[in-house]
Amino acid sequence: MHGAPFLKATFASLAVVAVGIIGLPILIILFSTSPSKVYETLLETEVLNSLSLTFTCAFIATLIGMIFGTPLAYILARYQFPLKSFLQGLVDLPLVIPHPVAGIALLLGSSSIFGGHWSFIGNWSAIVTAMLFVSFPLFVNPLQEAFHSIPREMEWTSRTLGIGPWSTFFRVSFPLVRRSLLVGALMMWARGISEFGAIVMLTYNPKVTSVLIYDRFTTGGLEEALPVAVVLI
Repeated sequence: MHGAPFLKATFASLAVVAVGIIGLPILIILFSTSPSKVYETLLETEVLNSLSLTFTCAFIATLIGMIFGTPLAYILARYQFPLKSFLQGLVDLPLVIPHPVAGIALLLGSSSIFGGHWSFIGNWSAIVTAMLFVSFPLFVNPLQEAFHSIPREMEWTSRTLGIGPWSTFFRVSFPLVRRSLLVGALMMWARGISEFGAIVMLTYNPKVTSVLIYDRFTTGGLEEALPVAVVLI
């Protein structure tokens, strides 16, 4: 145990610095404007519409992610198949590419797939698609780890008792990953709310809250953008 107190003190000091790096800027933002100004901003129609649009689109994107991401997470956790590593890397790709690049990719992809038959740009569907793209890994990855942590013997036992594969999934596997599914869904929803780069490449109007903050910063400076930022936080 020699040196353990020094190790603990060193790690605690480094942890305090890490927490300060994250927490201090947030605290500065929160206390840089008056509560009355934040309240007035919250009552503005433009801000309320922006918040409603942001939360709703993030919720829709999360629902879509849950529907398609749950089976994908299960497949990645349970099965071995050719190009599995490639598929895993593809799922993780939105985490590492610049989000304006993601917006350009979605813009070109929509033009190639739908051509002029669907007005993708400048409406809520573009916002949902951008949110879904950038936040999808935050749902799939924790759910994949949760499925992987379930012993295969539990599913095999269920099958030997005459329970079918669908019933086994919903009665055995799914209940064991509900917490991870909820965490992943909340992370995906929150990440969608915060997205800016991919969305602004696809649609500037209607404005989600992040775009509204940027718009007010470019037109009115920090004084105009700060209260909206506090409201979003």
